[in-house]
Amino acid sequence: MKKQRSVNLLLMLVLLVAVGQMAQTIYIPAIANMAHDLNVREGAIQSVMAAWLLTYGVSQLFYGPLSDRIGRRPVILFGMTIFMLATLVAVTAHSLTVLIVASAMQGTGTGVGGVMARTLPRDLYQGTQLRHANSLLNMGILVSPLLAPLLGGLLNTLWGWRACYVFLLILCAGVTFSMARWMPETRPVDAPRTRLTTSYKILFSNGNFTCYLLMLIGGLAGIAVFEACSGVLMGAVLGLSSMAVSVLFILPIPAAFFGAWFAGRPDQRFSALMWRSVLCCLLAGLMMWVPGWFGVMNVWTLLIPAALFFFGAGMLFPLATSGAMEPFPFLAGTAGALVGGLQNIGSGTLAWLSALLPQTGQGSLGMLMTLMGLMILFCWLPLASRVPHQGPAM
Repeated sequence: MKKQRSVNLLLMLVLLVAVGQMAQTIYIPAIANMAHDLNVREGAIQSVMAAWLLTYGVSQLFYGPLSDRIGRRPVILFGMTIFMLATLVAVTAHSLTVLIVASAMQGTGTGVGGVMARTLPRDLYQGTQLRHANSLLNMGILVSPLLAPLLGGLLNTLWGWRACYVFLLILCAGVTFSMARWMPETRPVDAPRTRLTTSYKILFSNGNFTCYLLMLIGGLAGIAVFEACSGVLMGAVLGLSSMAVSVLFILPIPAAFFGAWFAGRPDQRFSALMWRSVLCCLLAGLMMWVPGWFGVMNVWTLLIPAALFFFGAGMLFPLATSGAMEPFPFLAGTAGALVGGLQNIGSGTLAWLSALLPQTGQGSLGMLMTLMGLMILFCWLPLASRVPHQGPAM
């Protein structure tokens, strides 16, 4: 019974996080139409994603500690209500400024899903089971960005880009009703009410937590900058149609799905999995950057390095999240807030930076992804000597 309850909670959590993930990517195939309708250049639409990422990250810094004090359920319902109101604004937006504000509000609301994606598994599991649960959760979450661009391309073709936001509103309403009806409270009943400043001090004073956190920031930022640039590079530079962009956009995502599955295998050593993840991310960044040196760009020079980076990051997310969260059962909300929040703040910052760089080739994209790969490597090196080298668990 308890196992079935935990599985049901994970399924509800996947749906909760899927709302935000789809809000991030569903409009990618419609960027050209959005830019034309709002009378802005296509590269400026990247600011919509950057605004979402930044507020998605910042809001988690509040949701996490709050959920440690008052519980997970009320925080979830509050955040999703904000998301629905923001989506109504997006549907009626007639300027890029209003759309950016709406996207920022969406990020603020759905940030609660980012926190709970790290917090609820820690409420329910520990040890190798926690790594396995995080792996399954990441696999489930990856389905939404896999479907979102395809769905967005179809909606844009049939009814225009605003239909993407109408769909998000309907989806969020259904998920919010389900959470209100069936979501139980998972906060540990004996958890102490630690002051926020004390909680942050405990977490940041732990060197392992800080290193895992920086690695997670690098992994998500590398993916986010590809997502932010790929629509412009494939649509505006290569001249592909919105449906073609939507299909090509999702091709690297199964690699992340497979990486998350591989990271959850109980017969694999934690340190060995981490090394594979780190090296994949670094190699992928270099493979994306080198063609840019020679002015070469086509679908394959974009998608092959992206798939390799997605595979490495797919492994990294459940592994590094487990490593960061495991030592803090009574600070799960605050730790999840820092892990999720700072990941997305870093990703939003990098996505915003990419919008300021030249978008005529893949050189800028490759440079940023390589820098993220190097950051992941340098943060893993001090950890590599501290984790166990024998056995499948951490």
